[in-house]
Amino acid sequence: MKDFTLASFSVGGKPVENLSRFTALCRILGEPQNDLNFIHIAGTNGKGSVSEYISRALVNEGYKTGKFTSPYVLNIRERIQFQNRFISNKDFNEVLKTTITAALQIENNNDYSQFEILTAAAFLYFKKKNTDVVVLETGIGGLLDCTNVVEPKLSVITAIGYDHSDILGSELSDIAAHKAGIIKDAPCVMYPVQERAAYVEIKKRTEIIGTQLIIPDLDAVTDEKVSIYGNTFSYKGDSYATIMGGRHQVLNAIVAIEALRLFNVSERNIKNGLKTAALPARMQIIRKNPLVILDGAHNRQGIVAAKEVFAPWHVRKAVVFGILGGKDYLGALQELSTFAHYLVLTDGFAPNAISCSDLYRASSLFGFEGGRVFTVSEPRRAVEIATELCGGGMVLVTGSIRLAASYLTDLFPI
Repeated sequence: MKDFTLASFSVGGKPVENLSRFTALCRILGEPQNDLNFIHIAGTNGKGSVSEYISRALVNEGYKTGKFTSPYVLNIRERIQFQNRFISNKDFNEVLKTTITAALQIENNNDYSQFEILTAAAFLYFKKKNTDVVVLETGIGGLLDCTNVVEPKLSVITAIGYDHSDILGSELSDIAAHKAGIIKDAPCVMYPVQERAAYVEIKKRTEIIGTQLIIPDLDAVTDEKVSIYGNTFSYKGDSYATIMGGRHQVLNAIVAIEALRLFNVSERNIKNGLKTAALPARMQIIRKNPLVILDGAHNRQGIVAAKEVFAPWHVRKAVVFGILGGKDYLGALQELSTFAHYLVLTDGFAPNAISCSDLYRASSLFGFEGGRVFTVSEPRRAVEIATELCGGGMVLVTGSIRLAASYLTDLFPI
Protein backbone atom coordinates (compact mmCIF):
# COMPACT_ATOMS: atom_id res chain seq x y z
CA MET A 1 0.00 0.00 0.00
CA LYS A 2 1.21 3.50 -0.86
CA ASP A 3 2.84 5.42 1.99
CA PHE A 4 0.66 8.53 2.32
CA THR A 5 2.12 11.79 3.64
CA LEU A 6 0.83 15.32 3.96
CA ALA A 7 2.22 16.00 0.48
CA SER A 8 -0.09 13.27 -0.86
CA PHE A 9 -2.95 15.77 -0.46
CA SER A 10 -3.29 18.91 -2.57
CA VAL A 11 -2.71 22.35 -1.10
CA GLY A 12 -6.24 23.57 -1.81
CA GLY A 13 -8.26 20.36 -1.91
CA LYS A 14 -11.57 20.09 -3.70
CA PRO A 15 -13.66 23.28 -3.34
CA VAL A 16 -16.18 23.01 -0.51
CA GLU A 17 -19.87 23.85 -0.31
CA ASN A 18 -20.22 22.73 3.30
CA LEU A 19 -18.16 21.26 6.13
CA SER A 20 -19.41 17.69 5.78
CA ARG A 21 -16.17 16.10 4.64
CA PHE A 22 -14.22 17.68 7.49
CA THR A 23 -16.84 16.72 10.08
CA ALA A 24 -16.62 13.15 8.73
CA LEU A 25 -12.87 13.17 9.38
CA CYS A 26 -13.34 14.55 12.88
CA ARG A 27 -15.95 11.89 13.59
CA ILE A 28 -13.51 9.06 12.81
CA LEU A 29 -10.92 10.75 15.04
CA GLY A 30 -13.38 10.86 17.95
CA GLU A 31 -14.44 14.52 17.68
CA PRO A 32 -11.37 15.89 19.51
CA GLN A 33 -12.53 19.48 18.97
CA ASN A 34 -15.53 18.88 21.23
CA ASP A 35 -13.22 18.45 24.22
CA LEU A 36 -11.47 21.79 23.70
CA ASN A 37 -12.16 25.46 24.41
CA PHE A 38 -11.48 27.84 21.54
CA ILE A 39 -10.84 31.49 20.81
CA HIS A 40 -11.63 31.54 17.10
CA ILE A 41 -10.01 34.28 15.00
CA ALA A 42 -10.84 35.36 11.44
CA GLY A 43 -9.84 38.38 9.39
CA THR A 44 -7.71 39.52 6.47
CA ASN A 45 -4.85 41.20 8.32
CA GLY A 46 -3.63 40.93 11.90
CA LYS A 47 -4.75 37.39 12.76
CA GLY A 48 -1.22 36.25 13.52
CA SER A 49 -0.37 39.22 15.70
CA VAL A 50 -3.62 39.09 17.67
CA SER A 51 -3.20 35.34 18.15
CA GLU A 52 0.33 35.84 19.44
CA TYR A 53 -0.71 38.58 21.89
CA ILE A 54 -3.56 36.46 23.24
CA SER A 55 -1.64 33.20 23.52
CA ARG A 56 1.31 34.84 25.30
CA ALA A 57 -0.94 36.37 27.92
CA LEU A 58 -2.93 33.16 28.42
CA VAL A 59 0.28 31.21 29.05
CA ASN A 60 1.33 33.90 31.55
CA GLU A 61 -2.00 33.48 33.32
CA GLY A 62 -1.40 29.77 33.74
CA TYR A 63 -3.64 28.39 31.01
CA LYS A 64 -2.32 25.42 29.08
CA THR A 65 -2.54 27.14 25.73
CA GLY A 66 -2.56 25.85 22.18
CA LYS A 67 -2.19 27.97 19.06
CA PHE A 68 -3.00 27.03 15.47
CA THR A 69 -1.97 29.54 12.81
CA SER A 70 -1.44 29.91 9.08
CA PRO A 71 0.62 30.31 7.07
CA TYR A 72 3.98 29.38 8.50
CA VAL A 73 7.21 31.27 7.75
CA LEU A 74 10.18 28.95 8.29
CA ASN A 75 8.88 25.61 9.57
CA ILE A 76 5.50 23.95 9.16
CA ARG A 77 5.56 23.03 12.86
CA GLU A 78 5.11 26.77 13.60
CA ARG A 79 1.44 26.22 12.83
CA ILE A 80 0.79 23.97 15.82
CA GLN A 81 2.10 25.31 19.13
CA PHE A 82 1.62 24.48 22.78
CA GLN A 83 2.74 26.93 25.47
CA ASN A 84 4.24 29.01 22.63
CA ARG A 85 6.54 26.16 21.57
CA PHE A 86 6.38 24.35 18.24
CA ILE A 87 4.98 20.85 18.26
CA SER A 88 7.87 18.36 18.40
CA ASN A 89 8.82 16.37 15.31
CA LYS A 90 7.77 13.18 17.10
CA ASP A 91 4.31 14.47 18.03
CA PHE A 92 3.85 16.11 14.63
CA ASN A 93 4.56 12.89 12.77
CA GLU A 94 2.39 10.90 15.18
CA VAL A 95 -0.76 13.02 14.90
CA LEU A 96 -0.29 13.39 11.14
CA LYS A 97 -0.07 9.63 10.73
CA THR A 98 -3.22 9.10 12.79
CA THR A 99 -5.11 11.77 10.85
CA ILE A 100 -4.04 10.53 7.43
CA THR A 101 -4.96 6.96 8.37
CA ALA A 102 -8.43 8.21 9.33
CA ALA A 103 -8.79 10.20 6.11
CA LEU A 104 -7.97 7.13 4.02
CA GLN A 105 -11.05 5.41 5.45
CA ILE A 106 -13.28 8.03 3.82
CA GLU A 107 -14.52 7.81 0.23
CA ASN A 108 -12.95 10.44 -2.06
CA ASN A 109 -10.22 11.07 0.47
CA ASN A 110 -8.17 12.80 -2.22
CA ASP A 111 -10.64 15.70 -1.87
CA TYR A 112 -8.99 16.71 1.40
CA SER A 113 -6.64 19.68 1.49
CA GLN A 114 -3.38 19.77 3.41
CA PHE A 115 -4.97 22.44 5.60
CA GLU A 116 -7.84 20.13 6.56
CA ILE A 117 -5.42 17.34 7.46
CA LEU A 118 -3.28 19.73 9.53
CA THR A 119 -6.30 21.19 11.32
CA ALA A 120 -7.60 17.79 12.37
CA ALA A 121 -4.10 16.77 13.46
CA ALA A 122 -3.86 19.93 15.56
CA PHE A 123 -7.16 19.10 17.30
CA LEU A 124 -5.78 15.66 18.15
CA TYR A 125 -2.56 17.12 19.51
CA PHE A 126 -4.29 19.73 21.64
CA LYS A 127 -6.57 17.08 23.12
CA LYS A 128 -3.56 14.88 23.86
CA LYS A 129 -1.92 17.80 25.73
CA ASN A 130 -5.08 18.44 27.80
CA THR A 131 -5.10 22.00 26.50
CA ASP A 132 -7.20 24.53 28.40
CA VAL A 133 -7.62 27.07 25.59
CA VAL A 134 -6.82 26.90 21.87
CA VAL A 135 -6.23 30.12 19.95
CA LEU A 136 -7.46 29.05 16.53
CA GLU A 137 -6.93 31.01 13.32
CA THR A 138 -9.03 30.37 10.25
CA GLY A 139 -7.30 29.55 6.98
CA ILE A 140 -9.42 31.31 4.34
CA GLY A 141 -12.63 33.11 5.17
CA GLY A 142 -14.54 31.59 8.04
CA LEU A 143 -17.99 30.33 7.13
CA LEU A 144 -16.74 27.40 5.03
CA ASP A 145 -13.29 27.18 6.61
CA CYS A 146 -12.77 23.77 8.19
CA THR A 147 -11.89 25.38 11.54
CA ASN A 148 -15.54 26.46 11.70
CA VAL A 149 -16.61 23.11 13.13
CA VAL A 150 -15.75 24.42 16.60
CA GLU A 151 -18.05 26.09 19.12
CA PRO A 152 -15.83 28.87 20.49
CA LYS A 153 -15.92 30.58 23.85
CA LEU A 154 -15.00 33.79 22.02
CA SER A 155 -14.78 34.94 18.40
CA VAL A 156 -12.41 37.63 17.15
CA ILE A 157 -12.64 39.45 13.82
CA THR A 158 -9.48 41.33 12.83
CA ALA A 159 -9.08 43.88 10.02
CA ILE A 160 -11.04 42.90 6.90
CA GLY A 161 -9.82 43.80 3.42
CA TYR A 162 -9.81 42.44 -0.11
CA ASP A 163 -8.16 39.03 -0.31
CA HIS A 164 -8.95 35.59 -1.77
CA SER A 165 -11.64 37.26 -3.87
CA ASP A 166 -11.74 34.22 -6.16
CA ILE A 167 -13.07 32.18 -3.23
CA LEU A 168 -14.79 34.68 -0.95
CA GLY A 169 -16.26 37.09 -3.51
CA SER A 170 -15.26 40.38 -5.09
CA GLU A 171 -17.31 42.63 -2.80
CA LEU A 172 -16.10 43.54 0.67
CA SER A 173 -19.53 42.64 2.05
CA ASP A 174 -19.15 39.11 0.64
CA ILE A 175 -15.70 38.72 2.19
CA ALA A 176 -16.92 40.06 5.54
CA ALA A 177 -19.91 37.72 5.52
CA HIS A 178 -17.53 34.77 5.20
CA LYS A 179 -15.33 36.06 8.03
CA ALA A 180 -18.39 36.71 10.22
CA GLY A 181 -19.43 33.09 9.71
CA ILE A 182 -17.27 32.10 12.69
CA ILE A 183 -19.49 34.08 15.07
CA LYS A 184 -21.48 31.68 17.25
CA ASP A 185 -23.32 31.92 20.57
CA ALA A 186 -20.39 33.60 22.30
CA PRO A 187 -19.08 37.19 22.49
CA CYS A 188 -17.25 38.61 19.48
CA VAL A 189 -14.44 41.19 19.62
CA MET A 190 -13.94 43.19 16.42
CA TYR A 191 -11.00 45.23 15.16
CA PRO A 192 -12.06 48.86 15.64
CA VAL A 193 -11.30 50.20 12.14
CA GLN A 194 -13.46 48.53 9.49
CA GLU A 195 -14.97 49.66 6.21
CA ARG A 196 -18.70 50.23 6.59
CA ALA A 197 -19.60 47.23 4.39
CA ALA A 198 -17.58 44.94 6.64
CA TYR A 199 -18.97 46.42 9.86
CA VAL A 200 -22.55 45.99 8.61
CA GLU A 201 -22.03 42.28 7.91
CA ILE A 202 -20.41 41.62 11.28
CA LYS A 203 -23.07 43.59 13.15
CA LYS A 204 -25.82 41.79 11.25
CA ARG A 205 -24.37 38.39 12.13
CA THR A 206 -24.12 39.18 15.85
CA GLU A 207 -27.71 40.44 15.85
CA ILE A 208 -28.97 37.29 14.10
CA ILE A 209 -27.10 35.08 16.56
CA GLY A 210 -28.06 37.32 19.48
CA THR A 211 -24.56 37.66 20.83
CA GLN A 212 -22.47 40.53 22.15
CA LEU A 213 -20.27 42.56 19.79
CA ILE A 214 -17.34 44.26 21.53
CA ILE A 215 -15.50 47.01 19.67
CA PRO A 216 -12.40 48.49 21.34
CA ASP A 217 -12.76 52.19 22.12
CA LEU A 218 -10.35 54.20 19.95
CA ASP A 219 -11.00 57.29 22.08
CA ALA A 220 -9.58 55.38 25.05
CA VAL A 221 -6.18 55.06 23.34
CA THR A 222 -3.87 57.83 24.56
CA ASP A 223 -0.17 58.64 24.90
CA GLU A 224 0.71 56.75 21.74
CA LYS A 225 4.36 56.54 20.80
CA VAL A 226 4.66 54.47 17.64
CA SER A 227 7.78 53.42 15.77
CA ILE A 228 9.33 50.58 13.84
CA TYR A 229 11.14 49.57 17.02
CA GLY A 230 7.94 49.09 19.04
CA ASN A 231 5.04 50.99 20.54
CA THR A 232 3.89 52.36 23.88
CA PHE A 233 0.35 53.52 24.59
CA SER A 234 -2.33 53.76 27.22
CA TYR A 235 -5.75 52.12 26.92
CA LYS A 236 -8.55 52.83 29.36
CA GLY A 237 -6.03 54.15 31.85
CA ASP A 238 -3.51 51.29 31.74
CA SER A 239 -0.10 51.53 30.03
CA TYR A 240 1.12 48.94 27.51
CA ALA A 241 4.07 48.29 25.22
CA THR A 242 4.59 46.08 22.16
CA ILE A 243 7.76 44.90 20.45
CA MET A 244 6.01 44.75 17.10
CA GLY A 245 5.94 48.25 15.67
CA GLY A 246 3.37 50.32 13.81
CA ARG A 247 0.02 51.83 14.74
CA HIS A 248 -1.79 48.80 13.35
CA GLN A 249 -0.12 46.86 16.16
CA VAL A 250 -1.63 49.23 18.72
CA LEU A 251 -5.04 48.42 17.23
CA ASN A 252 -4.28 44.69 17.18
CA ALA A 253 -3.17 44.96 20.80
CA ILE A 254 -6.39 46.58 22.03
CA VAL A 255 -8.37 43.84 20.30
CA ALA A 256 -6.30 41.31 22.25
CA ILE A 257 -6.76 43.28 25.48
CA GLU A 258 -10.55 43.20 25.16
CA ALA A 259 -10.48 39.48 24.37
CA LEU A 260 -8.22 38.70 27.32
CA ARG A 261 -10.34 40.70 29.74
CA LEU A 262 -13.25 38.44 28.84
CA PHE A 263 -11.09 35.54 30.02
CA ASN A 264 -10.35 37.42 33.25
CA VAL A 265 -6.62 37.56 32.52
CA SER A 266 -4.85 39.91 34.93
CA GLU A 267 -3.53 43.26 33.71
CA ARG A 268 -0.02 42.19 34.67
CA ASN A 269 -0.17 39.12 32.46
CA ILE A 270 -1.81 41.02 29.61
CA LYS A 271 0.98 43.61 29.73
CA ASN A 272 3.69 40.97 29.81
CA GLY A 273 2.05 39.11 26.95
CA LEU A 274 1.91 42.18 24.74
CA LYS A 275 5.46 43.30 25.41
CA THR A 276 6.98 39.86 24.71
CA ALA A 277 4.94 38.93 21.61
CA ALA A 278 6.98 38.86 18.40
CA LEU A 279 6.55 37.16 15.04
CA PRO A 280 8.86 36.79 12.04
CA ALA A 281 8.10 38.95 8.99
CA ARG A 282 6.03 41.48 10.92
CA MET A 283 8.07 44.67 10.61
CA GLN A 284 11.12 42.53 11.33
CA ILE A 285 14.45 44.35 11.34
CA ILE A 286 16.96 42.30 9.35
CA ARG A 287 19.73 44.89 9.11
CA LYS A 288 20.31 48.30 10.69
CA ASN A 289 22.72 50.06 8.33
CA PRO A 290 21.07 50.60 5.99
CA LEU A 291 17.80 49.65 7.62
CA VAL A 292 16.25 46.55 6.02
CA ILE A 293 12.73 45.66 7.15
CA LEU A 294 10.89 42.45 6.32
CA ASP A 295 7.11 42.66 6.38
CA GLY A 296 4.70 40.04 5.10
CA ALA A 297 1.97 42.49 4.03
CA HIS A 298 0.16 40.62 1.27
CA ASN A 299 -2.55 43.02 0.19
CA ARG A 300 -3.32 46.70 -0.22
CA GLN A 301 -4.48 47.11 3.37
CA GLY A 302 -1.22 45.68 4.67
CA ILE A 303 0.85 47.96 2.43
CA VAL A 304 -1.08 50.97 3.72
CA ALA A 305 -0.23 49.95 7.30
CA ALA A 306 3.44 49.59 6.39
CA LYS A 307 3.47 52.99 4.69
CA GLU A 308 2.00 54.61 7.79
CA VAL A 309 4.89 53.29 9.91
CA PHE A 310 7.46 54.96 7.69
CA ALA A 311 5.55 58.13 6.79
CA PRO A 312 7.76 60.33 9.06
CA TRP A 313 10.97 58.90 7.59
CA HIS A 314 12.42 61.45 5.15
CA VAL A 315 14.98 59.11 3.60
CA ARG A 316 15.38 57.36 0.30
CA LYS A 317 13.13 54.27 0.29
CA ALA A 318 13.67 51.17 -1.84
CA VAL A 319 11.02 48.46 -1.87
CA VAL A 320 11.56 44.82 -2.80
CA PHE A 321 8.14 43.57 -3.89
CA GLY A 322 6.84 40.13 -4.82
CA ILE A 323 3.32 38.80 -4.53
CA LEU A 324 1.38 35.60 -5.16
CA GLY A 325 -1.17 35.04 -7.89
CA GLY A 326 -4.74 35.89 -6.91
CA LYS A 327 -3.68 38.87 -4.82
CA ASP A 328 -4.49 42.52 -5.55
CA TYR A 329 -1.08 43.43 -6.88
CA LEU A 330 -2.44 46.47 -8.73
CA GLY A 331 -3.74 47.95 -5.49
CA ALA A 332 -0.46 47.20 -3.73
CA LEU A 333 1.59 48.80 -6.51
CA GLN A 334 -0.62 51.86 -6.50
CA GLU A 335 0.06 52.33 -2.79
CA LEU A 336 3.79 51.83 -3.29
CA SER A 337 3.87 54.46 -6.05
CA THR A 338 3.56 57.25 -3.47
CA PHE A 339 6.07 55.65 -1.13
CA ALA A 340 8.97 53.99 -2.94
CA HIS A 341 11.75 55.95 -4.60
CA TYR A 342 12.89 52.65 -6.12
CA LEU A 343 11.03 49.40 -6.77
CA VAL A 344 12.81 46.05 -7.13
CA LEU A 345 10.42 43.35 -8.37
CA THR A 346 11.04 39.67 -7.65
CA ASP A 347 9.29 36.38 -8.42
CA GLY A 348 11.71 33.59 -7.57
CA PHE A 349 10.28 32.83 -4.13
CA ALA A 350 7.26 30.72 -5.13
CA PRO A 351 5.99 28.89 -8.24
CA ASN A 352 2.71 30.83 -8.15
CA ALA A 353 4.28 34.27 -7.73
CA ILE A 354 3.19 36.95 -10.18
CA SER A 355 5.96 37.14 -12.78
CA CYS A 356 8.43 40.01 -12.79
CA SER A 357 7.35 40.86 -16.34
CA ASP A 358 3.69 41.19 -15.33
CA LEU A 359 4.61 43.27 -12.28
CA TYR A 360 6.87 45.47 -14.40
CA ARG A 361 4.09 46.20 -16.88
CA ALA A 362 1.66 46.92 -14.06
CA SER A 363 4.11 49.21 -12.24
CA SER A 364 4.31 51.46 -15.30
CA LEU A 365 0.62 52.25 -14.81
CA PHE A 366 1.53 53.97 -11.54
CA GLY A 367 4.50 56.02 -12.65
CA PHE A 368 7.35 53.58 -12.09
CA GLU A 369 9.63 53.96 -15.07
CA GLY A 370 13.21 54.35 -16.20
CA GLY A 371 15.73 54.03 -13.42
CA ARG A 372 13.10 53.63 -10.68
CA VAL A 373 12.07 50.03 -11.30
CA PHE A 374 14.14 46.84 -11.61
CA THR A 375 13.39 43.13 -11.94
CA VAL A 376 15.46 40.49 -10.14
CA SER A 377 14.07 36.98 -9.78
CA GLU A 378 16.31 35.90 -6.91
CA PRO A 379 15.05 37.51 -3.66
CA ARG A 380 18.38 37.81 -1.88
CA ARG A 381 19.97 39.52 -4.87
CA ALA A 382 16.91 41.80 -5.09
CA VAL A 383 17.53 42.92 -1.50
CA GLU A 384 21.21 43.51 -2.23
CA ILE A 385 20.33 45.76 -5.16
CA ALA A 386 17.74 47.61 -3.07
CA THR A 387 20.32 48.31 -0.34
CA GLU A 388 22.58 49.86 -2.98
CA LEU A 389 19.74 51.95 -4.39
CA CYS A 390 18.52 53.33 -1.07
CA GLY A 391 21.77 55.19 -0.51
CA GLY A 392 21.84 54.69 3.24
CA GLY A 393 18.07 55.15 3.55
CA MET A 394 15.83 52.13 4.08
CA VAL A 395 14.67 48.96 2.35
CA LEU A 396 11.22 47.41 2.79
CA VAL A 397 10.82 43.80 1.65
CA THR A 398 7.11 43.13 1.30
CA GLY A 399 4.20 41.63 -0.64
CA SER A 400 4.06 38.04 0.64
CA ILE A 401 4.78 35.84 3.64
CA ARG A 402 6.27 33.41 1.12
CA LEU A 403 8.73 36.09 -0.01
CA ALA A 404 9.64 36.69 3.63
CA ALA A 405 10.05 32.95 4.20
CA SER A 406 12.26 32.56 1.14
CA TYR A 407 14.53 35.41 2.19
CA LEU A 408 14.75 34.31 5.83
CA THR A 409 15.47 30.70 4.85
CA ASP A 410 18.26 31.94 2.60
CA LEU A 411 19.72 33.97 5.48
CA PHE A 412 19.17 31.35 8.18
CA PRO A 413 19.03 27.87 6.59
CA ILE A 414 17.09 25.33 8.65
